[in-house]
Amino acid sequence: MINRAKLAGVALAGCLGALGAGRAQAQQADVALVYRLLQEGRMLVIPRGGQGGPAQIGQRLHNGDQLATSENTRAALRFTDDGSILRVNPSSRVRLTSGDERGVVVRTLELEFGELWTRVNHHEGTTLRVRTPAGVAAVKGTEFVVRVDEHGVTTVLTLEGVVEFFNQRGRVDLPAGSKVTVDSASAPRAQPATAAELRQGEAAGGGEGGEVQATWVEVLLRDAAGQTRTLMLRVPADAVRRVEGRP
Repeated sequence: MINRAKLAGVALAGCLGALGAGRAQAQQADVALVYRLLQEGRMLVIPRGGQGGPAQIGQRLHNGDQLATSENTRAALRFTDDGSILRVNPSSRVRLTSGDERGVVVRTLELEFGELWTRVNHHEGTTLRVRTPAGVAAVKGTEFVVRVDEHGVTTVLTLEGVVEFFNQRGRVDLPAGSKVTVDSASAPRAQPATAAELRQGEAAGGGEGGEVQATWVEVLLRDAAGQTRTLMLRVPADAVRRVEGRP
């Protein structure tokens, strides 16, 4: 005879498993929230297999939704699980997908073209990927920009933390202040970003009114051998204003 306690344990485990699966499915279905529509405020939300409509502030975005911004619209989204922030810049098209991989919730941003700025908060059990025609950027806690041009050429620029970029030709780590520019047929190679590129990256993630939150300054260092090298430092915008005596 089967022990009743064992039967009860099996039933409880089944219920907990079903509850966990239900929570995971709900988490995957409800991906992000639209909390700002800037400039013209025109963004189209197209559900997978459904008919699209204009985005509204406060609208919840679901697994498989595709977003398309007009040429003069910036949209700010917040992920519902960890509070990470995503800005979809003008003339961009991206699809939000969510799935479970070995107990980890994986958010994937499929950027067809345009530009994204993302600040990712570290959250146990969740990770974020940006998939482009040239490869995949994978992160766990960082700030970065991804651009895809009309030919599918991808640029990833890291402002804070580290981004891993990979495709069929290879992989590379991108620490803060570095970039990669690559197409699908090329191996990714990390390069130092210029001051102009880093400042442009900061502008891509500008505040609610488009103001830049930080800037990059070049510092020239000379070693004992007399060799000069350039060090890029990220400085918060309010610190720059204080140094310059501005409010």
